[in-house]
Amino acid sequence: MQRKVLGTLFVLLFVGVGLFLSRLLHQDIEMSLDIPEYTSSKIPQINAPSNPNVWIKEMAQKDSRDFIFPVNELFMQIDLAKELGGNGKMKSFRLVIDRADRYSLFCIIQTLTSLHLPYMVIKEDKAPIIFVEEKSIKKLEGVVLELEKYDIKSKIVEVWL
Repeated sequence: MQRKVLGTLFVLLFVGVGLFLSRLLHQDIEMSLDIPEYTSSKIPQINAPSNPNVWIKEMAQKDSRDFIFPVNELFMQIDLAKELGGNGKMKSFRLVIDRADRYSLFCIIQTLTSLHLPYMVIKEDKAPIIFVEEKSIKKLEGVVLELEKYDIKSKIVEVWL
């Protein structure tokens, strides 16, 4: 008798929990979305310049150091033999640094830019190669002294390009 009563209670409990869960899952939820509609009050007017070459003149007058190419890599080919009159070799200097992390590269580029020295950074494997175009070795030694302020050990090596 006790088994029948317990069995009946279990079945009633199971049915009750099932009804509770089904009502909980199947509730009607009313949602209203208030989305304002955008209406433009004015139609924008585009005034084209009368001279189509205005932007070309602006780009021509900009300082070349202000422009940054929007790419990660840039390949250029310069024929030095033609530019130098058949010699083909140009004396340049390479800045050799002891480490090549982002901080040191930032400091090097800022130092060379502040001293108005033309430079070229070539990404090779893990360490970048930095060429500086300057005739005076004393000015380049000044670069080495400036970089020592940032705890960057460097030296200048003469190369022929």
